[in-house]
Amino acid sequence: MNDIPEGGWTDEYKTTKLVLRYIPEGRFIMGSPEDQIGHCCDETQHEVFLTKPFYMGVFQVTQKQYELVAGNNPSEYKGAMRPVENVSYDVLRGRSYGSQWPQSNRVDNESFLGRIRAKTGLTFDLPTEAQWEYACRAGTATPLNNGTELTGEDKCSNLDKLGRYCYNRDDGKGGFREHTVVGSYLPNAWGLYDMHGNVWEWCLDWIEKYPNHRVIDPKGATKSSARMLRGGGWHYTAAACSASYRDYDLSNPDCANDCNGFRLVLDCSSVFR
Repeated sequence: MNDIPEGGWTDEYKTTKLVLRYIPEGRFIMGSPEDQIGHCCDETQHEVFLTKPFYMGVFQVTQKQYELVAGNNPSEYKGAMRPVENVSYDVLRGRSYGSQWPQSNRVDNESFLGRIRAKTGLTFDLPTEAQWEYACRAGTATPLNNGTELTGEDKCSNLDKLGRYCYNRDDGKGGFREHTVVGSYLPNAWGLYDMHGNVWEWCLDWIEKYPNHRVIDPKGATKSSARMLRGGGWHYTAAACSASYRDYDLSNPDCANDCNGFRLVLDCSSVFR
């Protein structure tokens, strides 16, 4: 969809429908400058060129959407239009074929992605880390995707408008105090919601050190100790919710907790063929 539907994002778009936005190919600077509030040593700035467009979910996958595909809702904090959590990388892609990225994009048949691929005939997947940051930034170069800076490492008045994190859990948006209903805060310029906060989002890549040179369509390490999580979450600080922050402390492929969720991407070639 190119725009918000007439009548707004009614409940169906967060439960029985799955809406995606077209993300064009392009170049951007990945990582963060050393003087950015909350900058980490693993955020070395480098140019990335993504040569292929893709579709990305407007919202984090919700509990109702997950249940319709997988037949269960593993979330700790229940709510049909809240993001699903307590899902591991292994549950989403599988421990056999699904563990073989980047050598292969195959997934296990009984995994969430195996089931949704079978239901739709479309090659849904998790985003690469580069796709995630590119889509989050939506043309901006600042820590926050509305073009603003972090006002503090812990609490940030600019982030209060964009997503749920530990210092705005009492603002009432969405009606919940932990993670909350998807789309409760402002979207970025490409119409994507909750790219900052709510729940962490799994990415395909194994963790690896950034290069200091331009790269094309990066896919992460061939093998490492943990998969990447991006975007921050409801009980994390503002700096952890920035566009450049990389999390792998709790991202072993079998890790599932109440702050780990995901967002779907779709290869354009699986739609136009």
